[in-house]
Amino acid sequence: MTSAGAGAASQIHWAQVRNNENLGHVSKYPLNRVTEQHAAHFYSRQHLPIEEDVFIRGVLALRSQDDIESEFRKLLRAGQWGQNTRLRIGEHRYSRIETEVLYNAWMSGKRETLWNLSRLHRLLIVACIYAAMTQGWDQAAMAGAAIEVMNNLGKSTVTGPSSGTAKRTTNSNVDLDKNTWLLGVTVGVPFFAGAVLGLIITDPITRFLGFGRRGAICIAGVFSLISVVGSAAVHKWEHLLGFRILLGAGMAGKASIVPILLSETSPKNVRGVLLVCWQLFVAFGLAAGSVANLSVYRLNIQSSWRYMFVAAFLPALLLLSLILFSPESPRWLLKESGAAKSQSGDTAQSQKLIRDAYLSLIDLRGEPSPILAAGEIYLMHTRLIDEQHRLKDELARTRPTTLPDEGPRAESRLVGEIEHIGWWPRVKLMFLYPGFTRRAHLAAAAVMISQQLCGINLLAFLADRFFRDSIIHHTQNTTPDENMQLLGTSFGFMFLNFSATTIALFQIDKPNGRRTLLNWSFPGMAISLLGSALVLTKPGERTAGVIAGHFIFLALFMIAYSAGEGPAAFVISAEVFPLVNRELGMSLAVFWNFMGAGVLAVIAPWLLKELGQFGVLLLFSGTNLFAWFLCSWLIPDTGIEALEDVFDRLDITTWFMFRYTVWKILWRVTKPLHWCLNFKTTTWSEAGFGRKPGSPRDEFDESKPNTQHTDGDTASQPEQYEMDGPLITNGHAAGGV
Repeated sequence: MTSAGAGAASQIHWAQVRNNENLGHVSKYPLNRVTEQHAAHFYSRQHLPIEEDVFIRGVLALRSQDDIESEFRKLLRAGQWGQNTRLRIGEHRYSRIETEVLYNAWMSGKRETLWNLSRLHRLLIVACIYAAMTQGWDQAAMAGAAIEVMNNLGKSTVTGPSSGTAKRTTNSNVDLDKNTWLLGVTVGVPFFAGAVLGLIITDPITRFLGFGRRGAICIAGVFSLISVVGSAAVHKWEHLLGFRILLGAGMAGKASIVPILLSETSPKNVRGVLLVCWQLFVAFGLAAGSVANLSVYRLNIQSSWRYMFVAAFLPALLLLSLILFSPESPRWLLKESGAAKSQSGDTAQSQKLIRDAYLSLIDLRGEPSPILAAGEIYLMHTRLIDEQHRLKDELARTRPTTLPDEGPRAESRLVGEIEHIGWWPRVKLMFLYPGFTRRAHLAAAAVMISQQLCGINLLAFLADRFFRDSIIHHTQNTTPDENMQLLGTSFGFMFLNFSATTIALFQIDKPNGRRTLLNWSFPGMAISLLGSALVLTKPGERTAGVIAGHFIFLALFMIAYSAGEGPAAFVISAEVFPLVNRELGMSLAVFWNFMGAGVLAVIAPWLLKELGQFGVLLLFSGTNLFAWFLCSWLIPDTGIEALEDVFDRLDITTWFMFRYTVWKILWRVTKPLHWCLNFKTTTWSEAGFGRKPGSPRDEFDESKPNTQHTDGDTASQPEQYEMDGPLITNGHAAGGV
C-alpha cells in the first residue's frame, strides 16, 4: 500500500458494533437469535443470486439493527458522521455503499422514505392508484346514469312527461313502485355480486391459478373494462344487470387485492400513507367520474348515461397497461414457495419462488447494494415460519392456549422451511377457533360494516335520489337544468371527499393512528347528520338558509368520513390478517363491506319513502354511534408496526376490550357530571369518577398475572424462552419492509 493509500485508509471512521453470536444477547428486533451459521445454511439451500458474504452481512445487520441505529445516532450527535464512515460488526466490514444504504433506510423520516422509493415501486403505486380510480369512477358513472338510465330502458321511476325514448307512466305512485326497487337493484347488484364472487374467486385466482397479486388485479381490471363498455351498449335492463354483475367481480377483486399488495410492499413507516392512497384515489375517481358525468350530460340527454358508463374505461385501460410490469409481492411469493413444495414436492419450484421473492425485494428497494434485501428475505422467511407455527398451534386445539415456551426464533424456526396451510383449516381459523385470526376477522368486519352504517353511500351511490329531496323537493320528472344541479352537487361532494381524505395522510402512521382517526370520525359524522336533519324540521318549501344549513352539515359529515372511517377501513383490513390468511381474510372483509353497500342501495329508496330525508338522517346519526362503539371494541391500536407485528396486537382478548370500551365510555360520560358537582375543588383534567382508563395495551398488561394463563379468547401471550442467561421475554418489533 502506498503512503497516500495508507493515509486515505486511516481516515476511515468505523461505526463498531459487537457481533453478538451468544444466545444470551437480546435485541428488540426479531432476528436476535440468528447466527452466521443460520444465514449460511439458508443461503446454501436457496441458491440466491448474491455473494454469500454479502448475504450474511445483510442478515447480521438486521439482527443488530437496534445497536446499529444507536451507534449511528451517537456518531451524528458527536459530529463524526461523514463520507468515510463505515459499519463494522465484529470482523465483518461493510463498504461505504452498504453503510449508506443501511443509514438511509433506518435513519430517514417519512418524507425521505417516500422521496427515495424506487422507480419500480413508484410504478406499482401508480398502477394501484389507477385501480382505485377505476373503482371510484365506476361508482360515479352509475350515480350519474341513474338520472336517465331506467327511464331510457323503459323502467321509469318518476312521474311526468317523457324526455327520453321510452314513455313514462303518469301513475302518481310510479316512483314508489317496482321500478324504484329495480333501480335499487341496478345500483346494488355489483356489490351483492362482488361480495359473493370476490369471496369465491379471489383466493383461487391468486392461489390455484398462480396469478399472484398482480394477475388478480389484472383480471379484475379486465372485468371492469368489459363491464363498462357493455353497460354503455345495452338496450334492455336485463342485459345491463348482467354487465353490472360482471362489474361486481372486478370491483371485489380490486378492493380485495390492491390494499393487500400496497401493504405487503410498503416500508413500515409509510405503509399507512400508501394504503390511504387506495381510498384517496377512489375518492378522486368518484370526483373525476362526476366531472365526466357533467361533461357528457348535455351531449345527448336521452343517451347521456351511455357516455357516463363508457367514460370509465379510461382508468381501467391505464391500469391494465401498467400492472403486469410492476413487481410482485415478495411475501406472496414466499408463501407460495411453501405451497409448491407441500403439494407437489417440487423443491426446485419452491427455491425459484424464494429467489423471485428476493429479486422482487431488489426491485422494490432499488438500492445500489442488495444488503437490506438480503436480510429482509431471511427475516420474512423466518417470520412466516413463525406465523405458521402459531396458526398450527391454534388448529391443534379446540380450546385457546398459549404458545409453547420455545420462542419463535428457536432453532427449528430458524432453519425450517415454509409449509402450506390448506383452505379449510384457514376457514376454521376465521370462524371456529378463538385466537389471533378470528379477532383479525372481527376487526376487519367491524370496520368494513361500519363504513356502511355511517351512511356515506347515500351520497356516493344515490346522490340523484337523495339530493332531489334537498334541492328540487318533488318527485316529478326533472328538467335538464335540474339534473345539472344534481350532477353538480354530486361533484361538489365527491371533490370534497377527495380533498378531505388528505387529512388522514398526516395522522394514519402515528402510534395508534388508526384508532385515533376513527374516534374522531364517527362522533363527527353523527353530530353532522343530526345537525343536517334538525334544519329540515319544516316540511314543504325550504328557504335558501335552510338548504344552505343542510348542506353545510352534510359537508362536515363528508369531511369527518373522509378523514377517518373512509381511509381507515381498508388500511386496517389489509394489514390485520396473517400472511397465510390474507387473501381469504380480505375477501371476507370486502364481503361484509359490499354486502352492506348492496343492502343499502336496495333499501335506500324505500327508506327515503317511509322515513323521509329527515328520518333517514336521524337513523344514520344513530348508526354512527353504534359503529363507533363497534370499532372502539374490536379494532386494535396500530400505527407504526411492521406488517407482521400488526398481527401481534391482537393478543388483547375481545372480552377484555368489551369491558374496557364500556368502562371508558362510562368514565367519559360521567366526567362532566363529576366536574359540575365538584367544580370548585376539581379541574377539568382531574374530573371523572374512578380511575382514568389508560391505553388498551397498558390496561391489558396490568390485568394479567405475572405468569402466563389461558383466557377465554386468548391464543397467545408474548413468547418466553430459556437461554444461557436469565429468562427472556421477547415481544415482536419492526424490521424491514
